[in-house]
Amino acid sequence: MWSATKVRARITETDPVFKARYIGCAETFTASGQGCTTGPVQKLWDNAGGEKELKKVTIVINTGGITIKGSDKKKEQGKFYPIETISFCNADLAINERIFCWICKDSESPSLQCHAVICGSKEEAKSMSLVMSRAFQIAYKEWKTSKVREERESKKIRTKDEIKGKQSSFRKDSDSIHSSESGSDTQAVARKLSRRDSGCQTEMNDLSNGLDSSLKIKDSNLDTVSETGSNVPPVPDVNSVSVGTEVQSSEKEFLY
Repeated sequence: MWSATKVRARITETDPVFKARYIGCAETFTASGQGCTTGPVQKLWDNAGGEKELKKVTIVINTGGITIKGSDKKKEQGKFYPIETISFCNADLAINERIFCWICKDSESPSLQCHAVICGSKEEAKSMSLVMSRAFQIAYKEWKTSKVREERESKKIRTKDEIKGKQSSFRKDSDSIHSSESGSDTQAVARKLSRRDSGCQTEMNDLSNGLDSSLKIKDSNLDTVSETGSNVPPVPDVNSVSVGTEVQSSEKEFLY
């Protein structure tokens, strides 16, 4: 069963802001790990003097990093420590429960610096540590997401380039194939035409030979007819008939 009491959470768009007093910074040679801040913080705390003499500061923590500036000067831009330069942070309970500290790389030198502030209560120091830890997680997820997005974009670009390269090579191959096919087609047409020409020439030769042979046959027949016509016996001439041969007159006899 759900409880009738609702837990209300205050959600704002502004970054968490904390009030504290700045103790100082000291050089360190250990970037992270358990107890890495104990030595530098102890040194800073021993040389700090009275707590009320420390400078009041306002600390803003977000996924971009830590911004620290003086509380008295509202227009002051303050000092910004990017989150990518911060290697470690915690509430140092070994020295003082109200101290919050972080280790970051100095922008002006290659050395590591340990910064420490003292809060009004141990709960506030613990809250600062939790907020900073959460900022680390969110920043890492955002960085990983952007990295994956960049890899996808680069992969898409590579894929597009590969597709374009394949298409260009395919076009070149198809053009060469078409050119070879057109050349072969031209050669085939030329062969067909030459074959047709040779066939027509053969037919013309056959036709001329047939005509010559038929004309020769007709000429030979005419010669044969003329030769046989000379052997026909001539019609006898009446005048050339010898005397004593009875010849019937063709004229009619008239009786007087």
